[in-house]
Order: sequence, then C-alpha cells, then structure tokens
Amino acid sequence: MVDSGATTKFINKRFITENRVRTRKLKEPIPLYNIDGTLNKDGSISEVAVLQMQIGDHVEKTVFTVTDIGPEDVIIGLDWLCEHNPEIDWESGSLKLSRCPETCNARKTGRMEQAATARDMGVRPMARKSWEQGITLPGTPQLFVAAGHTYSQLFAEEEIKKKVVKTAKESVPKQYHEFLKVFSKEASEWLPERKPYDHAIELVPGYSMFHSKVYPLSNNEQEELDKFLKEQLAKGYIRESKSPISSPFFFIKKKEGTLRPVQDYRRLNTITVKNRYPLPLIAEMVDKLRGATLFTKFDVRWGYNNIWIKAGDEWKAAFVTNRGLYEPLVMFFGLTNFPATFQAMINDIFHDLIIGGKVLVYLDDILIFSTNKEEHEKVTREVLHRLQDNDLFLKPEKCEWDVPKVDYVGYVFSGDEVAMDPAKLKGINKWLVPRNKKDVQKFWGFSNFYRRFIKDFAKISQPLDRLTGSDPWHWDEEEQHAFDELKRLFATTPVIRPTKP
Repeated sequence: MVDSGATTKFINKRFITENRVRTRKLKEPIPLYNIDGTLNKDGSISEVAVLQMQIGDHVEKTVFTVTDIGPEDVIIGLDWLCEHNPEIDWESGSLKLSRCPETCNARKTGRMEQAATARDMGVRPMARKSWEQGITLPGTPQLFVAAGHTYSQLFAEEEIKKKVVKTAKESVPKQYHEFLKVFSKEASEWLPERKPYDHAIELVPGYSMFHSKVYPLSNNEQEELDKFLKEQLAKGYIRESKSPISSPFFFIKKKEGTLRPVQDYRRLNTITVKNRYPLPLIAEMVDKLRGATLFTKFDVRWGYNNIWIKAGDEWKAAFVTNRGLYEPLVMFFGLTNFPATFQAMINDIFHDLIIGGKVLVYLDDILIFSTNKEEHEKVTREVLHRLQDNDLFLKPEKCEWDVPKVDYVGYVFSGDEVAMDPAKLKGINKWLVPRNKKDVQKFWGFSNFYRRFIKDFAKISQPLDRLTGSDPWHWDEEEQHAFDELKRLFATTPVIRPTKP
C-alpha cells in the first residue's frame, strides 16, 4: 500500500516472521501512537529491516520499520513519496516513477496500480546476503494508492476490536431510559417519514448529462459493496435506476479501520444550483460556551439519511457500481447543499434552545451546556424528547453525559477555559516545510482555524498569508521564520478564556 498519511515505510511483523526476514535492532525505540493519541499496544518500534525493493525497472535498497499494520504487508509512506516525487494519476489510481533520485539503481519508469497486499504483488524474500534480504514488487501487479487515511488507522483497528461494546441500556443514564428508543440502531434503520425538509437537487440551466466509469474493487471491497447494496435496498434507502446520469462509487477507510462507501458527486455538484444556507460560525459557538460547567454531547445516527430527496429528483444522484446503477431516496454524504439542508432541519427542531443559549448544533453533533445539574438534566430531557418526536436517533457509544470537559468542533471546553484539541496538535512539530502553494494553504488552513490562540497572529503569519494569494511562489528566511514560529507557538498548547460581556 502507498499511503501519503504514513510518515515512513513499514513492513508487517507477520510478513517478517513468515518469510524469516532478518532485522536489526534500533539503538533507541521509537514511540508509536494510535490515531486517538494513545500509546499503541506495541508501545514502541524497536527494529527495522533493510530490503531491496523492485518496482518494474525501478530498484532501490531501503529501510522498513517493523510493526503490526493490520491487513497490509507493506506500507510505503510520505518520506518515500517526497523523495521520489512520482506522477500520480488519481483517476486511474496509479503512479509512475519517472523522477527518482540518483540513489536509485535504475531510474527507468516503474508503474504501480491498484492492489491489496505484498503477497498479492508477489513480494518474497530474495537471496540472503549477510543480514540484508530483499523483497520484489513487480511492475505488473497492482498496489493500492490511498491518500485519505493514515497508518495509525491500521494500528488502531486491532485496539478497537478489543473494546467491549455496551448496550444502549448500559450506556444511557437511568434517568433517561424512557428515551431508549432514540438509541435503538434497529429502530433507526427504517425509512424516515417525509418531513417539510425534503432535499431538492436543482440543476443549472443548460447542464450536460454525464456518466462515470466503474471503479475496480478488491475482494474485501466487493464484499462490502454487496453488503451495502443489500442493506440499503432492504431499508428502502436506494433503488435500481435508469438515470442518464451516473456518479462513481468507491470506498475509503475510516479511522476505526472499517470501509466507508463513497458516492463521488463532484461532477454533479458543478451543475447544481447552490443553497447558501449558512453553517454555524465556529467563533460564535466558542463564545457562547463561556462559563458552562456541564456538557452532554450527542452524535445523530445516519446523519443525512434522515432526510428524503425531493420526489422526482432522485435520478440526479444516481451512482454506478459493478452490480448496476442505483439512485438514493434519502440524502447521502457528498452532494452539495446536503449540509445546508440538514443544518436547516436541525436548527428548526432546536430553534428556541439554540437561541436561548442552551444547545449548540453543528450538523449532526449536538452539544448541551449548562451551569448547574438541575437545568442540565431538564434541557437534556427536552432534547431527547424532540429527537424522539422527529424520528432522529443517536449513537450511544458516541454520547458523553454530564461531563465537566468536552471536545467539540476542534476545541476542548472546560468552564471558562478553551483549549486547542490535542489530537489535532499531535503532529504539528513534524509538519514538513511547504514546497508549493498547496502545501502553504494546508498549513494556513490549520493555523487560521486556531488563530485566536496566537497573539499577533496576523503579523506573524503575514509572509505565509501572501503566498496563499497571487504572489509568485518563493520560500526564503522570512517565510521559514513565520512557519517555524507558528509551529512553536501552537506546540505550547495555549489556553484562552472567552471574553466576559
């Protein structure tokens, strides 16, 4: 697997053991963390393997870090991608090696396309030489190119499998057991009743029809697709279609290791009239939480699936798979305007509680905040009552009840204090120096989100701000200093106190 989210190159302990590959011990173990910031069950990485890797005519000797990486045998990470700077074709899911450094033994073009593990690619140890052994990645088999998840997700999979899943009755405090239906996964899987919030898909005048290719799937993905189609058809969420429009369908891996189905609606979105209904401003939400000492957080189950697509508009959202063409009857993630439609519905349901400063809602994340237990329980009961009346359901495992500290919309709230989410700061010290405008824009987006924590942010960040605009690309001492200073300031994890009225 090629994974731009992985910091380096990894090889599975299982593969090392089964193929009797010799390894070298590190002088100092490297700490290893899960995606949630907790120390991985292995604790640290203590050994590496030096191997010869061949991809078509491309040959190089490289160092792999040895650890457990879930189902994969080999993960090639960001350091390798930066060094070789391959040409990536995101549409076909392949990359070409045509810009390799001089250290590679052969600089001819190698090509990698979609696949699953090292075994699928015929990776085997080569002849033993002293303590070095090699693996071969032929050019014709396939290698999965994935930029949407990190190797920590793979490490977290096994940890998550071990967690004990509580029932709703065990998870929900007794005083709210009259609302247990709100936490029922079974009850949530029925097609919702039509409400005044049906989602319309209005296309711009003069739009052109389009259709998409079918994406190839691995065996695991094929099983997940068949399961997805069976479940969605049974629920009535989708139906077979004869639409002249089709959007592509594929899977991405979620942080807990499971596969999430994706309908890629980008082409449809370009010809859809935009709904400008606003989402809540994060800065305003932060200010409203001043002084709160008790928090309860809810996560609405199925999110967008709780809203029907307007009758007659379903064909516009059709998606194509190797099992046929289907169209959704309820909202699915990825369509433009869906956040606006969902936010409008949720704002209407909780309008007075939001205006009254009792509840915040950002899409499917609900936060109840109070200054005393009696009021908090009263508001919590009212929220649960409205969810039940509107056939909206919650994930009990995602709920937090009556806590003095909570993370919400990228911040951690506790009384008058607001802090940056430590999970988002975990890799700030290792953020690579930007190489182009796109890299700067990514760092700028992160920095701007937390700008209120940094005194004189506008002044410090000005050199980087200029690079996000029309200024030609350049990276000198001034830009490097701004980049380093912001990283240093963010790493101190400052805390702010919302201004009193």
